[in-house]
Amino acid sequence: MTAAVWSSDEGSLERHYRKLLLAYPGRHRRRYGSEMITTLLEMAVPGQRHPRPGEALHLVASGLRQRLRLPARGPLPVIAAVLLALTMGAFGAAAGSWAGSQTFADLPDDAAIAALAERASGSTGDTVQMRIPSPWQEGSISTTTVVGGTWDAQQARQRFAADGWSVSDIAPIDGRAVTFNPDTRSRVDLPMRNSTFSASSGGLTLQVRAYLTADRGSVHVIGWSQSRASFLPLIVTGTVLGLLVGWLIAAALAYRIVEASAERRRTSAGLWVGALIALALPAAALYGNVLRAFRDHGDVGPVFTVHSAFTPGAYYPFGPTWQILALTIAGVVLAGAAIRLARPGAQPGTRTAVVAS
Repeated sequence: MTAAVWSSDEGSLERHYRKLLLAYPGRHRRRYGSEMITTLLEMAVPGQRHPRPGEALHLVASGLRQRLRLPARGPLPVIAAVLLALTMGAFGAAAGSWAGSQTFADLPDDAAIAALAERASGSTGDTVQMRIPSPWQEGSISTTTVVGGTWDAQQARQRFAADGWSVSDIAPIDGRAVTFNPDTRSRVDLPMRNSTFSASSGGLTLQVRAYLTADRGSVHVIGWSQSRASFLPLIVTGTVLGLLVGWLIAAALAYRIVEASAERRRTSAGLWVGALIALALPAAALYGNVLRAFRDHGDVGPVFTVHSAFTPGAYYPFGPTWQILALTIAGVVLAGAAIRLARPGAQPGTRTAVVAS
């Protein structure tokens, strides 16, 4: 083989090796990269243009092990890494939940909601419609329509069935209405006809409930998007990836802090602690939603999601309605400042191996 051909093959092989070495952290490549490339090229056979599969897998696996390794400076880096991994696992679950929710059917617009209320009530009477956000569940819709006492559940069910909806059987439900008797100065229970059925179409589920006395009543419609089969697996995948990414970030930041100047090291470590404290409550809320998503999956009602914890609302009985989102933003800002301040000092010189000709 000519020298020109060998040089071309060697250049191509070296480029592939350098790409594989990106699996290693930057500090490792700066110190040992040239030596590793030289050794790998020495071990290659003449004419080899690509790394062998086993060799490539070994380099990637070894690089990931280096990225996961923490500086041997006592238990504090380990504790910090575990805390950050758990925190990122919660946010990974939220990301997976959000990705899963993108496969849900869109809720109808206001005009479509009014049409659904009319189909359920059989009239265009006095109707109140709402969109209901929740820090625990995917958003839902709700309507309430005043009807006369002659409203018939079977007719409403047939209207939905005629429009192609899959409808359930009609079932009675509890409910109580009372009136005041001025003669006896007491409350009197009124006879009621209360019933419910559900209707599903195109990934949307409606629950129709009616509460009727002899002369009047109300028909309520609650609607929500159905979850997909991929929803829970995406939450699990997001959690696992979040745990891994959290540990990788913690390991990289720990080395940066160790290699920084004393003043930057103290400031960065303090910001790091502040970030974990700020993110503790949001992470707890997200893990709480993970438990709800699995525990209540398949129940009748809006789907429990993880990312809904960021929706402003009274998630906890204390603090403002936007505290989860605000603490998350504060934690991210503090973490970014910690990473920026933890700049390495002077690095050891790059080791270069000399190959004898």
